[in-house]
Amino acid sequence: MLLKSTLDLNIATAFDRRNVPVKWSPLEAALRGSADVNRTVAAAWLILLWSAVLIVDGATGPHLCLNSVYLAPLCFTVWCLGRIAGVVSGLIVISVTLQLNGFGDGLSAQASTVSTSTAALNAGVRVFGVTFIILFVGAFRRTFDQERANAQIDPLTGLGNRRAFKRESSSLELASARDNRILLCGLIDVDDFKAINDRYGHAAGDDVLSIVADALLSAVRPYDVTARLGGDEFAFCLAVRDTASAERKSGKIHDAVMAALTKTEYGATCSLGAATGVGVAETLRVADQTLYRAKDAGKSIWAFEDGPAEEEKGLEGDGPSYRAQNAMPRV
Repeated sequence: MLLKSTLDLNIATAFDRRNVPVKWSPLEAALRGSADVNRTVAAAWLILLWSAVLIVDGATGPHLCLNSVYLAPLCFTVWCLGRIAGVVSGLIVISVTLQLNGFGDGLSAQASTVSTSTAALNAGVRVFGVTFIILFVGAFRRTFDQERANAQIDPLTGLGNRRAFKRESSSLELASARDNRILLCGLIDVDDFKAINDRYGHAAGDDVLSIVADALLSAVRPYDVTARLGGDEFAFCLAVRDTASAERKSGKIHDAVMAALTKTEYGATCSLGAATGVGVAETLRVADQTLYRAKDAGKSIWAFEDGPAEEEKGLEGDGPSYRAQNAMPRV
C-alpha cells in the first residue's frame, strides 16, 4: 500500500482518469511549456518574435494585411508577462501598424484615402480588439494558474497532494545537494483509521485527518515539504544537517501529531517511519519500510533509520541503522 504509493511518485507523465497518457496538441504544449518560463527569457524571445512580425509587415507593405499574425505574439506576451506587458506592447503595435498600413481597412492604403471619422472608427476597432484579447488571455491565465494550484492541493487538509509532493521534494533534493545537506523523508499513518470511521463516522475520520495535517504543519518549517498522499497516509521531506538532527526532528514531529490526537475524543494514534538519504525516491522507500516495521512493533511508534547518505557522499559512516521509539505518554 504505502510502498506502491511511494513508488508512484516517480511517474512524470500526465494521465487521464482512465490512466491513459494525455497527448497535448502543439498549442497546448506551447502554453504549458511557456507557463513556467523565466520572465527574462520569455521577454527576450517575445522581443525577437515581435521584431520579426513588424519587419515582415513593413516589408510587405499596406496592401497585404497581417493583422491576424499579430495575435500570436500578443497572446504569448499576456500569457508569459501579464496584462500590463500586453497593454504596453499592444498600444505600441497599434501605433506602428497604423503608421505602416494607414487608417483604412488594411487593404486600401493611406490615411488620406479615408475620412477622419472612418480613420477614428478603424483605430477604435483595433484598440477594442487588442484590449479584448489582452483581457481574455489574462483571465484565462489566471484561471489556469488557479486550477493548476488546486490540482496540487488536498481539499480536505490543505496540504499538497502526491503531485505537489513529487515536484516540491524534487526541488528540495537539488537544493540540499547544493547546500551539502541530507534529506529527511518520513511517512505518517493513522493507526486503525478504518475503525475510527466505523465507530464515529466518516466526519470524525475527516476531523482526524485535518488534525494530523495541522499538527504536521506546525511541527515543520514553512518551506519544508508536506503532503497527504492519500487515505490516512501523510509524508514530509526536509533538508537537515546530519542524521542526529534528523532523528530528533522525526521524534518531534511524531510527538506533535500525537499531542494533537490525544486532545480528541476518538482515541486516535499514529505511527511514523523516517529515514535519511540524498535521493527522494530511495529515502522514501526506506522510510516506507521503516514505517511498516514500526507498525509491526506496536501502535503509536515512531521509527528512524539512518540512510546511506554518508556513503553516497563519500563520507565515513557506520551504515544503516534502525531505531524504534515508543510514543510520548498519553495524557
